Order: sequence, then structure tokens, then C-alpha cells
Amino acid sequence: MSEFHALVIDKSLVSLDILDNLTVLSQTTAGSLVIYKILVNENDLISTIKTIQSGMYDANWYLHFYNSDGSKLVVVFKNKFFITDNNPINWFAILEYGKEVGTPAEQLDFVPNRFQDEEF
Repeated sequence: MSEFHALVIDKSLVSLDILDNLTVLSQTTAGSLVIYKILVNENDLISTIKTIQSGMYDANWYLHFYNSDGSKLVVVFKNKFFITDNNPINWFAILEYGKEVGTPAEQLDFVPNRFQDEEF
């Protein structure tokens, strides 16, 4: 069974209570943001996505899940999610959707997308 990590920004969530039912591996701050790294088993991925989506603000926020080697990347917006890999050539539809919902292009980088690239 594969494991996935995701980085969840505190300001993307209506309430941080949603994190109570998730496995938080670590957290860090970046300016006024608190970023939580969570762990999800592949069997729980879709239900976790739906739970997080239900608790996200209706805005341009997104988060992404990735497995250890980047062979699976799941980009999650409030009302839609995309399953792909860490090859940017496969991200066109995601980038277009992100622009449609107002996410700045420079934020649609999906980094990290492999466990070895994590900084915390």
C-alpha cells in the first residue's frame, strides 16, 4: 500500500479541526502561514480528498498529494481534483483550471512532489 504526503496551508481551511482526523507528520511556518505535512494511505486518499475539499475555502486555494517517487500526484482544488504524475508536461489541464479559479500561475508549481524533495 502506497503512502502519500500533502502540504496543507492553514489559511486554506475554514477550520483547523479538519486536521484532528488526519495524521500530521510535521509543521512549519512561512511568514504568516502555517504549513502542515500530512500522511495518507492510498486506500484513504479519495475519502481524505473529499473531507479536505469540504473544509476548504471557496477561493483559489489548492493542495497536492504525492507519493514517494512522484509517480502519482493528486492536485486538489475546492471543487475538483486531478490525478497525474510529477512530469510538468502532463499538467496542462491543471494549470488551466488553476488559472480559471484565480490561483496565481507562479503558485502552481506542485513542489515538493517526491518525499526526497521535502524540506521539513
